[in-house]
Amino acid sequence: MKSLKIILAICVLGVMNGYSQSHMNYHSMIAGSWEIAFPTGNHDFLTKTSLAGGRIEYRRFINGQFSAGLAFSWNSFDEYFNTQTYKTAGGSVVTTDMVRQIYTAPITAIFHYYPQLGPKMIKPYVGVGLGAQYSEQNIFFNIYQVGDDNWGFVVRPEIGAVVMFTENWGALVTFSYNYSTNKNEGFGVKSLQQFGINIGIAGLF
Repeated sequence: MKSLKIILAICVLGVMNGYSQSHMNYHSMIAGSWEIAFPTGNHDFLTKTSLAGGRIEYRRFINGQFSAGLAFSWNSFDEYFNTQTYKTAGGSVVTTDMVRQIYTAPITAIFHYYPQLGPKMIKPYVGVGLGAQYSEQNIFFNIYQVGDDNWGFVVRPEIGAVVMFTENWGALVTFSYNYSTNKNEGFGVKSLQQFGINIGIAGLF
């Protein structure tokens, strides 16, 4: 019986030690990442994936499982369309090739929760970003350009993880969905939506 109590005590101590090791014992995190974005809500305007994107963020840990901070992202979507004939709203007909472009730059307050799962070196999280997004929508054809710029509300739910390779530095991977209210009635854009993958470096201090 005494041996059983000793074994149980060792197991409890082991679980408590594992719990404390998996806790986020940091004050803040800074991260920079490359963002790959897939447009999902404007197939009539453009569909091409953006490789010209990035994200910078700062997170302040409230306790071992929650953080709040700020993030700034950007993406540039460009797609070339072969020569076609288009009818304008005034009844004119234009035959031309063109480049369609959307530029986005969301600025968000970010909130994350870190469940204590897996080994100490892997720190998973779920979170959301809320804020404003500046956007430009342009069409370039022949020597002409037609475009607009606007602001909208943006929400960005995401999941991801930091894989630590030293005590303070790790690789960051995030999967997110970005929805904003930016619209351009002339181009048939009712909102801007994109699925994003971020791959970068994070420093925890």
